[in-house]
Amino acid sequence: MGDKQLDFYAGLQSLLRYHEEIGLGPVSLNDDINDFLSLRPQVPVAVSLDKDLGGAKTVIPKEIATEPLEQIGAEKLTYTLADIEQEVVSCTACDLHARRIYPVPGRGKKPVRLMIVGDWLAMPGAGEAVPHQLFGFEQDKMLFRMLTAMKLSDDDVFITNVIKCGLSDKKQPLAVHVKTCVSYLRRQILVLRPEYICTMGMVAARAVLERSLPLSRLRGKFHDYSLGNNETIPVLTTYHPSYLLQNPEMKQATWADLQFLAQKMGLLPGK
Repeated sequence: MGDKQLDFYAGLQSLLRYHEEIGLGPVSLNDDINDFLSLRPQVPVAVSLDKDLGGAKTVIPKEIATEPLEQIGAEKLTYTLADIEQEVVSCTACDLHARRIYPVPGRGKKPVRLMIVGDWLAMPGAGEAVPHQLFGFEQDKMLFRMLTAMKLSDDDVFITNVIKCGLSDKKQPLAVHVKTCVSYLRRQILVLRPEYICTMGMVAARAVLERSLPLSRLRGKFHDYSLGNNETIPVLTTYHPSYLLQNPEMKQATWADLQFLAQKMGLLPGK
């Protein structure tokens, strides 16, 4: 199959996924279409920390390998964001590292009020990669405009992805890659303990909330991320900037989500 055909099918798949997630229709679903749509990372309900994934194991520090991550209190943590970043930079836990353009551990430092979680950095396959991207060149510009409109400074936000490898947009991660990488994200949440989490896109929503509902049913309300010991973090879901670039009509809905979050955080006046 040629590159043009691959691009066509990738675009068609993206559009069908988008329509599925926001509830647009009608689309006559049949077994073939369902199989086509299913070719995306499915975030597992639970992730085993010691399960062999794709022939390699995620490296978990000894001090947390003996009990569930959710039960680790802040006083027990003996690693920092810098430690996690170093692990991400040198990670070879799955085959994505061989195709990694550069690692994307995240941007920001403790303490933060808001943690933003996307899916992965997909860079154009041709041309020189722009360094220090998080979601993508145009996506990052849009994201930082959103944060400015929410009256958030860079110091208030930590931005990261579920998948910590920056990849060519021709390479789409699989479920096994999400399983392998999600422990980094969970440990970042434990270290940061942000006041709020905002997920952008379906992969991020499922990785954080461990729920398989479409975004159209997850949006518009806060969910709880449990840290154990009755400690929870409010989570709001919304669309990824990549969707907004392809579907600008959804910018208004996304801004409504972010306004709701900003009001909850006391940054914007409530209605």
